Amino acid sequence: MICYVVVGSKNPVKINSVRAAFVRAFPDTSFEFEGIDAASGVPDQPWGDSETRQGAINRALACSSSFSASKGVPPDYAVGLEGGVEEDDAASKHPGAAGLQCTVNCFAWMAVLKPAPEGAVPRWGLARTASFQLPPPIVALMLGSEGSSPMELGSADDAVFHDENSKQKGGTVGKVTRGLVDRTAYYEHALHMALCPFMHDETGIYLAPQ
Repeated sequence: MICYVVVGSKNPVKINSVRAAFVRAFPDTSFEFEGIDAASGVPDQPWGDSETRQGAINRALACSSSFSASKGVPPDYAVGLEGGVEEDDAASKHPGAAGLQCTVNCFAWMAVLKPAPEGAVPRWGLARTASFQLPPPIVALMLGSEGSSPMELGSADDAVFHDENSKQKGGTVGKVTRGLVDRTAYYEHALHMALCPFMHDETGIYLAPQ
């Protein structure tokens, strides 16, 4: 029996990270993966935790609906991944620690949807990646330095590191960690966390009343 997983993006990095996460989480399952262009419903560059998570949820819902419309049946899982940034004024939050600054940090949300039959309630697994500080030159470009138009993170990353289409390769996380963590591994770890509610169906511990 094949398990169908649809991803709300055609970005190979996102598809590969979803594939790696599911195969490791469910080693005895046969999968087919499909990437579908899915609107996030949020700005191209999300700012803040809630907006970024909403983008991931919207992508999961959109690719699930698209798959259902084309195949006549819902997928077994639909996955949305959305990267975002947020400002963290650590200096004012922890005034006793000299040297702390206000930074802009990068992160991403994973949303795994398990659609349900009509009339039933679907299930979700949500998880956020680790966050990391963005270099000030990238932040300046994202904010629109010297009167220029604000850039998406991927474009700002390419400009600062003199690369092209880095978001479909190692991503910003690959650049700032000097290859210690690439974008695929970065997403895969969080996807494992998002899959936790589905990895215990035989025990039902995630289905117990709150």
